[in-house]
Amino acid sequence: MRSWRSSRDSSRGVIRVPNHPSAARVLVDADACPVRHEIARAAERHGVEALFFANASQEAPGSANAPTVRVADRADAADFAIATQCREGDVVVTDDIGLAALATGKGARAISSRGRLFRPEILPLLLEERHRSRKVRRAGGRTRRPRALTAEDRRRFAAALDELLRRDES
Repeated sequence: MRSWRSSRDSSRGVIRVPNHPSAARVLVDADACPVRHEIARAAERHGVEALFFANASQEAPGSANAPTVRVADRADAADFAIATQCREGDVVVTDDIGLAALATGKGARAISSRGRLFRPEILPLLLEERHRSRKVRRAGGRTRRPRALTAEDRRRFAAALDELLRRDES
């Protein structure tokens, strides 16, 4: 039987998040996540729970094995909910470097939608790069946008996620 732990979100009421202290989970920053199907398939294959965190205004269809956790419709609400809920051993799927840093600081592993593992030793450099890019944009400059996700990126992500989840099985 599934047990649930509740945490409060001041603007939306209660967020219900499954509580399995010993089982690793996949926590997904579902706002604009391009690899939802790959995550759901991997979670089912490995018998782990995937939780998709999405703002209330986003369409993020859930399923029995991959429910959607709705959060307040505010900037970074999904990121803060994931950072609060993640724990050691979890896998966090995000393209947000700040969230990746918060998650790895709690002992979770973070991976991008392109299959890049955010290692703790490179996160300070990535955070510095993000800071510089924000300064340029605030000053009216332009920075490069990420390239479009390719089929090869999807395969790389699926293989990297499978590898992370396989490590948990052994």
